[in-house]
Amino acid sequence: MARSRTKFELIWLLSTVVLSTVASENHLPSLLSGVQARNLWQLFVDRRVALQFDILQDDNTEGTLISVFQGRTSSRLLFSLTTSTVNNKILLRFRSASDSLKTYTLSAPLNDGQWHKIIVSLQGNRIDLSENCHQLLSKEDDELHFRSVHHPRVYVGQQAHHHNKFQGKMREFSADSSNPVPIRCPNLDLMLDNFVSTKTETPHEGEQEQAVDSAPDQPTSSATENINWNEHVSFMEDQIKQVKLMLQGVDNRLKKVELHQRGCQIAGKIISFGEKQQDPLNCTECQCSSTGELFCNPIGCPKLECAHPVLSPGKCCPECHNQCFYNGQHYEHGHEFWPKQCVRCFCSNGRMDCQFRRAEHCPVLSCTEQETPANQCCPVCTNIDHCAENNPCDRNAICENDTYGAKCKCKEVRVFHKASIPLSVLGFFRQRDTVLRRRRMHLGRKRERAARWLSIGNDVHKSAGCV
Repeated sequence: MARSRTKFELIWLLSTVVLSTVASENHLPSLLSGVQARNLWQLFVDRRVALQFDILQDDNTEGTLISVFQGRTSSRLLFSLTTSTVNNKILLRFRSASDSLKTYTLSAPLNDGQWHKIIVSLQGNRIDLSENCHQLLSKEDDELHFRSVHHPRVYVGQQAHHHNKFQGKMREFSADSSNPVPIRCPNLDLMLDNFVSTKTETPHEGEQEQAVDSAPDQPTSSATENINWNEHVSFMEDQIKQVKLMLQGVDNRLKKVELHQRGCQIAGKIISFGEKQQDPLNCTECQCSSTGELFCNPIGCPKLECAHPVLSPGKCCPECHNQCFYNGQHYEHGHEFWPKQCVRCFCSNGRMDCQFRRAEHCPVLSCTEQETPANQCCPVCTNIDHCAENNPCDRNAICENDTYGAKCKCKEVRVFHKASIPLSVLGFFRQRDTVLRRRRMHLGRKRERAARWLSIGNDVHKSAGCV
């Protein structure tokens, strides 16, 4: 079957090219080849067929776009599609399961001098017909049934025996097994005021050939006035179903738009999905996920190369202050040294501050073991626990005993996965948002507690702090 369909599509593509070329000369082909006719009718039997026509019809004419007959003599009509610029009607005719001929009559502005794309789709029991992306018919019909026949004959642009020829131009005619409307018409318009009339006729014996060869009967004014109310109800039910389907599609599109426009709420405003926002007060950075949930973590700080980083007020990350240039050498900020006897120098953000200290100003020591460091002026106690006596270090640093005093070293950095940082450390709590129905992350002002997890593992001067 797949091989047959592939062959059919290739043949049909060639047929479409020929039709487009011939149509430009205002001539239409009549009878399709036997292979094309059999393959096309098989699509009808499978009830998986879609026909497309692009036409420009002459004024005040009636013509057949396509007709299918049974037998070599074309004596039995199986399907036809007729258009009229006399009364702006489209007639869809097919032989039903009860062997009667059923006709759908629809209105379309065919006499406006414009090109009209007409698409007829038969999928299962559903009939869909649209004109220039305006839906004229969409309903379930249990009588839609096509039997396999021998020698089907397909005419394009006319009925059998050269009757009811189409007058105008046809620049496209194609057939497919799937409904092309969703692709050709993504925004299909529903024509709610387009009434569809139906008529079922059973040809009498001996009148069958005459019935199928003649032009389709057009509804008279008296017939229009006597339209069955059941048809009105059926029409309205079909339209309501189509409106429901349309509203469902619109609702799905609105949900997608709302999903992309919502985002997450933080600090009284909405940020979009994937967007990041920092909170300098709490030293955190939050990112909005695709589910509308905030994920917050401490702000990542870059690695610093200086020995004594400084955390300035209002900043979340420490910074390196300027070096000092003294006596041909560079000194880090926070560095203290004694260049000569009783002369103390200290580098403070690019400025070297040197002071002379007098021995008589030295504090009195109570320890028995004392020693004066090189170039310093005052003696210091040795072989004692400087950290126990007077711990000068920041609470985020570790105090270590050196020869002449306490030495501070920042605690090692503790690295956590983003999802496993304790929320209690960051001071977060969750709250249900009844408007957006999203879970939001609220930040507590606990900067000092969060800072403990971002300590820098460097040795620091006793006057510097760890963050």
